Amino acid sequence: MPSTKPSPRQCLSTRGYVFFLLLASVQFCPGNPVSINPTSLIAFGIVAFAAFLVEAGIIALILLFSGLAPVRVMVVFFVINAAIFWLAFFPWVQTEKIPLLVSEALIVLIEAAVLKTLSGFEYFHGGEFERLPFSRALLASLAGNAASFFVGVVGAGSPWVQH
Repeated sequence: MPSTKPSPRQCLSTRGYVFFLLLASVQFCPGNPVSINPTSLIAFGIVAFAAFLVEAGIIALILLFSGLAPVRVMVVFFVINAAIFWLAFFPWVQTEKIPLLVSEALIVLIEAAVLKTLSGFEYFHGGEFERLPFSRALLASLAGNAASFFVGVVGAGSPWVQH
Protein backbone atom coordinates (compact mmCIF):
# COMPACT_ATOMS: atom_id res chain seq x y z
CA MET A 1 0.00 0.00 0.00
CA PRO A 2 1.48 3.41 -0.92
CA SER A 3 2.45 5.85 1.82
CA THR A 4 -0.06 8.59 2.60
CA LYS A 5 2.48 10.94 4.17
CA PRO A 6 2.69 14.34 2.47
CA SER A 7 5.78 15.13 0.49
CA PRO A 8 8.07 17.99 1.59
CA ARG A 9 6.66 20.07 -1.29
CA GLN A 10 3.08 19.57 -0.03
CA CYS A 11 4.13 20.55 3.50
CA LEU A 12 5.77 23.68 2.14
CA SER A 13 2.65 24.62 0.20
CA THR A 14 0.55 24.05 3.34
CA ARG A 15 2.87 26.29 5.35
CA GLY A 16 2.67 28.90 2.61
CA TYR A 17 -1.13 28.76 2.73
CA VAL A 18 -1.13 29.20 6.53
CA PHE A 19 1.32 32.11 6.20
CA PHE A 20 -0.96 33.74 3.59
CA LEU A 21 -4.00 33.36 5.87
CA LEU A 22 -2.11 34.95 8.75
CA LEU A 23 -0.99 37.88 6.60
CA ALA A 24 -4.47 38.35 5.15
CA SER A 25 -6.07 38.44 8.59
CA VAL A 26 -3.47 40.89 9.90
CA GLN A 27 -4.01 43.15 6.89
CA PHE A 28 -7.77 43.35 7.37
CA CYS A 29 -8.05 43.23 11.17
CA PRO A 30 -9.06 46.89 11.51
CA GLY A 31 -12.15 46.16 9.42
CA ASN A 32 -13.33 43.21 11.49
CA PRO A 33 -17.05 43.76 12.19
CA VAL A 34 -17.20 43.16 15.92
CA SER A 35 -18.86 46.37 17.13
CA ILE A 36 -22.61 46.04 17.12
CA ASN A 37 -25.07 48.84 16.66
CA PRO A 38 -28.01 47.76 18.87
CA THR A 39 -30.54 49.09 16.36
CA SER A 40 -29.57 46.39 13.89
CA LEU A 41 -29.22 43.14 15.84
CA ILE A 42 -31.17 41.27 13.15
CA ALA A 43 -28.61 42.19 10.49
CA PHE A 44 -25.79 41.23 12.83
CA GLY A 45 -27.49 37.91 13.60
CA ILE A 46 -27.82 37.05 9.92
CA VAL A 47 -24.18 37.86 9.18
CA ALA A 48 -22.98 36.05 12.32
CA PHE A 49 -25.05 32.96 11.42
CA ALA A 50 -23.56 32.93 7.91
CA ALA A 51 -20.04 33.39 9.28
CA PHE A 52 -20.46 30.57 11.82
CA LEU A 53 -21.92 28.30 9.15
CA VAL A 54 -19.11 28.96 6.66
CA GLU A 55 -16.46 28.48 9.34
CA ALA A 56 -17.96 25.20 10.57
CA GLY A 57 -18.32 23.94 6.99
CA ILE A 58 -14.73 24.70 6.02
CA ILE A 59 -13.42 23.14 9.21
CA ALA A 60 -15.53 20.01 8.65
CA LEU A 61 -14.21 19.69 5.09
CA ILE A 62 -10.59 20.06 6.18
CA LEU A 63 -11.05 17.52 8.97
CA LEU A 64 -12.63 15.12 6.50
CA PHE A 65 -9.06 14.37 5.41
CA SER A 66 -8.38 13.01 8.91
CA GLY A 67 -11.38 10.69 8.64
CA LEU A 68 -13.75 12.66 10.85
CA ALA A 69 -17.50 12.59 10.14
CA PRO A 70 -18.10 15.98 8.46
CA VAL A 71 -21.78 16.49 9.31
CA ARG A 72 -21.31 15.67 12.99
CA VAL A 73 -18.23 17.87 13.24
CA MET A 74 -19.97 20.72 11.43
CA VAL A 75 -23.09 20.69 13.61
CA VAL A 76 -21.26 20.40 16.93
CA PHE A 77 -18.56 22.89 15.97
CA PHE A 78 -21.19 25.38 14.80
CA VAL A 79 -22.68 25.41 18.30
CA ILE A 80 -19.27 25.48 20.03
CA ASN A 81 -18.05 28.27 17.74
CA ALA A 82 -21.09 30.41 18.52
CA ALA A 83 -20.51 29.86 22.24
CA ILE A 84 -16.82 30.78 21.93
CA PHE A 85 -17.75 33.94 20.04
CA TRP A 86 -20.38 35.11 22.53
CA LEU A 87 -18.58 34.01 25.72
CA ALA A 88 -14.96 34.86 24.86
CA PHE A 89 -14.22 36.78 21.68
CA PHE A 90 -17.01 39.35 21.77
CA PRO A 91 -16.48 40.31 25.46
CA TRP A 92 -12.70 40.57 24.90
CA VAL A 93 -13.13 42.88 21.95
CA GLN A 94 -15.77 45.02 23.62
CA THR A 95 -13.58 45.67 26.67
CA GLU A 96 -10.79 46.84 24.33
CA LYS A 97 -8.20 45.63 26.89
CA ILE A 98 -6.98 42.88 24.60
CA PRO A 99 -5.91 43.95 21.10
CA LEU A 100 -7.98 42.51 18.26
CA LEU A 101 -5.04 40.60 16.77
CA VAL A 102 -4.29 38.95 20.12
CA SER A 103 -7.98 38.07 20.57
CA GLU A 104 -8.08 36.51 17.08
CA ALA A 105 -4.93 34.48 17.80
CA LEU A 106 -6.30 33.25 21.13
CA ILE A 107 -9.58 32.21 19.53
CA VAL A 108 -7.75 30.30 16.78
CA LEU A 109 -5.76 28.42 19.45
CA ILE A 110 -8.88 27.73 21.55
CA GLU A 111 -10.77 26.42 18.52
CA ALA A 112 -7.81 24.25 17.50
CA ALA A 113 -7.73 22.75 21.00
CA VAL A 114 -11.50 22.15 20.81
CA LEU A 115 -11.11 20.40 17.44
CA LYS A 116 -8.27 18.25 18.77
CA THR A 117 -10.44 17.31 21.77
CA LEU A 118 -13.49 16.53 19.60
CA SER A 119 -11.39 14.25 17.41
CA GLY A 120 -10.71 12.07 20.43
CA PHE A 121 -14.37 11.09 20.73
CA GLU A 122 -15.36 8.03 18.73
CA TYR A 123 -18.69 9.68 17.86
CA PHE A 124 -16.85 11.96 15.42
CA HIS A 125 -14.78 9.22 13.76
CA GLY A 126 -15.57 8.37 10.16
CA GLY A 127 -14.68 5.29 8.18
CA GLU A 128 -10.96 5.94 7.75
CA PHE A 129 -10.13 7.84 10.92
CA GLU A 130 -6.53 8.71 11.65
CA ARG A 131 -5.24 10.62 14.63
CA LEU A 132 -5.72 14.38 14.20
CA PRO A 133 -2.43 16.21 14.71
CA PHE A 134 -2.65 19.60 16.42
CA SER A 135 -1.09 21.18 13.33
CA ARG A 136 -4.05 20.08 11.18
CA ALA A 137 -6.52 21.27 13.82
CA LEU A 138 -4.68 24.62 13.85
CA LEU A 139 -4.77 24.81 10.05
CA ALA A 140 -8.49 24.06 10.05
CA SER A 141 -9.10 26.70 12.69
CA LEU A 142 -7.03 29.28 10.77
CA ALA A 143 -8.81 28.57 7.49
CA GLY A 144 -12.23 28.59 9.13
CA ASN A 145 -11.55 31.83 10.98
CA ALA A 146 -10.19 33.52 7.87
CA ALA A 147 -13.29 32.52 5.90
CA SER A 148 -15.56 33.62 8.74
CA PHE A 149 -13.74 36.94 8.90
CA PHE A 150 -14.22 37.55 5.18
CA VAL A 151 -17.92 36.66 5.42
CA GLY A 152 -18.16 39.22 8.21
CA VAL A 153 -16.34 41.85 6.17
CA VAL A 154 -18.52 41.24 3.12
CA GLY A 155 -21.66 41.33 5.23
CA ALA A 156 -20.53 44.36 7.24
CA GLY A 157 -22.81 46.96 5.78
CA SER A 158 -22.56 50.39 7.36
CA PRO A 159 -25.94 50.28 9.18
CA TRP A 160 -24.70 47.88 11.84
CA VAL A 161 -20.97 48.48 12.15
CA GLN A 162 -19.66 51.33 14.27
CA HIS A 163 -16.33 52.74 13.13
